Parts: sequence; structure tokens; C-alpha cells
Amino acid sequence: MKTFRLLATSLLVALGMGISSCGDDELEVSPPLNNVEQMCLEYGIADYQNIELLSLFKHGDNTAINIGQANFSGLRDNKLWLASFNIEDKSPIINWTDESPFNRNRRIYKGYGEYEDVTIQQITLLQAMPFNQDFVASLSYSFGKDYSYHALLFKQSSQTKEVQLKDSRFGIGAWYENSIINGKCCYSLSGDTIYIAEKGFGYSNVGVLYTSELLSYEEAIYSHRDNKGFFVGKRSFKLGEDLWHIQVPQLNDEPADAKIEVSVEDKSTPVWKFNVNIIHYDGTKKNVTFEVDTDNGTIKGQDDYASLIIGKWKMTSGNAVATHVTYKNDGTFEYTSTENPLYNEVGKYKIDGNKLYEMFSDEDEWIISDILLLNSMTLSVQELEADGVTPTGQKYSYQRVE
Repeated sequence: MKTFRLLATSLLVALGMGISSCGDDELEVSPPLNNVEQMCLEYGIADYQNIELLSLFKHGDNTAINIGQANFSGLRDNKLWLASFNIEDKSPIINWTDESPFNRNRRIYKGYGEYEDVTIQQITLLQAMPFNQDFVASLSYSFGKDYSYHALLFKQSSQTKEVQLKDSRFGIGAWYENSIINGKCCYSLSGDTIYIAEKGFGYSNVGVLYTSELLSYEEAIYSHRDNKGFFVGKRSFKLGEDLWHIQVPQLNDEPADAKIEVSVEDKSTPVWKFNVNIIHYDGTKKNVTFEVDTDNGTIKGQDDYASLIIGKWKMTSGNAVATHVTYKNDGTFEYTSTENPLYNEVGKYKIDGNKLYEMFSDEDEWIISDILLLNSMTLSVQELEADGVTPTGQKYSYQRVE
């Protein structure tokens, strides 16, 4: 403990004033605790004096992360020590000391083939995410220079792995089956990279997002509403695109100021049941339920290909002269091209099961295609040989034109 000792001259003055002193006793005065030390005591960390590089990161509205944690870090007996608590009730999240000595001397990669030897001057625990007895921690290391770097520490059983982060995105989020996401990367609990999501793990330009349910490390079913209507989609984060995206017609006419709550009532089969509670501004209440086949993106009761295919479609992938095709309710079709206004081909079509038959006006044989996906927004087909079974390899995808 820090002490303030009275100087000998002060003792002489005291004696001269008739104040006696007992032997060589010393007067010890405890200095005021600083903020970190005071917080240690509040959270039950009594041996804070023995912790080297003691640091505190407390979440708040003015911090980059605010999930209600008070995070302490430092070196206890030259071993990395991390402790995290819930601010609301001061309950512990993790309290861990490594088994091995901590190496403060590092050679860090600065990019572009450059390395530098540095000594860690400060360790800050930014975020902790527990998984039973294991955890993932987001750390910041400072070197007494004009830069620092962020790292993730994965603790699984008795093993630890540290991953230096390439950018400054140090926040971590829980993901599918004990995995976590950081930036554009999905990690296993052992710290291995599962995959990179080049376009990130969020949704853009979807208006109001209501639900997002993970199917796997890579895919999720989500629901949202924008100025065009209410939709359900299947997102591939790895590919950075929707695998399908359908509109729910019975929810298209709800007013913009309606309060909407969406839940998934049953996910036991590939056909999910959605429950939607709606309250209008005037107090009117409404409930809508519908079921979606999550494999192919069709709404139960609206999977009649003969009616779904009617309308105008824009080609999004495939090698063809046409950019658009319109299937009419009289059994005829028309191919056009915005790139070549003179191009125009017509013919007749029919649907049998999941096969599309097309015959151009100047032909006398059917072109047969497998319908891979057909819903209110997306059409995907694959051409077959004349036998109607063998794929030719030609695939075409279309998006419905509003």
C-alpha cells in the first residue's frame, strides 16, 4: 500500500510542541482510490493491487459497444486475466486467468509485408461472450505508440487461440450453433474461419426487418416490409444474395403507420407458419397467418405454377438474346429485348407438373424445361433434352417486373 511517511524534521517540530511520539511508529495515510480501483471493489475484485496493467472498459451510451458490460483485464502473476460483469446487477459473465504466462513482446504484422517488434503496454477487454464454460473475448492491445490492434481470443476447454483482426471491427455477435461473427467473418468456437461473407451479415434496403431465423451458418429466412409490400426471403450470407424472395399478397394493403409484429409459430418442417399481428392507428386489430415452403419459396395455397407464371419477367442470368419474357393467360408467350428493339419472338406454352413446355411460332417441337423455382417474384428454369429428362446445362433465372 502506498504510504506517506512524516519527515524527521516534522517529528522534531511536533516534539518541540510537547507532542510525544511512541518509538518509531509511522503515520500511514491511504490515498484516494482512482476510478478503476473503486470499480474493482464494487465488483468484488479485492486483489486489484496485484494485477499488472489493470484496465477497465465500461459500456455506456458513449462507447462503441454498449451491451451493459463492465470489463476488467490485466496480468495476474504474469498471466492474462479477464473478468466481465453485467452492469445492471453486477453478476459475473466470465472470470478467467490463463494457465500459461503472457508474452508481452510481439511481432505484429502491419500489412504489405511489414512487421514490427512491440511490447504491449495496455490490455483492454472490450467485449466478452460466454458459451457455458468457454468464451470469446474481443481485446485491444496498445503498445505505447500511435496505433494499437484488436484481436479475438477464443477459449475452448483448456485451449486458447488468438486471432489478430485485419480491420477495427471488434464487435462480436452470436451466430449459428456456438459460432460467432465479426466483421465479415464467421468463426467456430475454436477460432477457425468457417467462411467469409463478402457482403456482410446484414440486410440492406429492406425497410423494416421483422424476423431473421438462421437455418445454418450460411443461410437465414427473414421477413420485412418496404414501400412495395410485405416479403419473406431466404438469404445466403456466403453468396451475398437472396436465394428466393416472395411477396405476401394479403399483407400488401396495410397502411404505412400500422404496427406489425411477426413471429414464426412452427419451424418443425420445411413449411414454416408465420403469424402476423397488426394494429391500425384507429385501434383496429387484425391477424394474418400464412405458410411458406422454405425450400422453394412458395406460399402454401399459391403454388399453382400455371397462375404464378403469368406476367412479365426480366432475365437475370442466362445466355440469350431476349432480356424479357411475358407469359400470358391465354397460353401464349412473347420474348423481347431492351437491347435490340427489333427482336421479338412469340409462341405458345403449357405447364405440366414442374415442367414448362414452349413452342415458338416457327417451330413444331416443344422446348422442355424443368421449373427449378417459381414463386411470386422469381422464376428459374433449366432446359432439358428432347427426352424431357436429361438436363442440357442451360439455366435461366428471371425476376418479375412490377
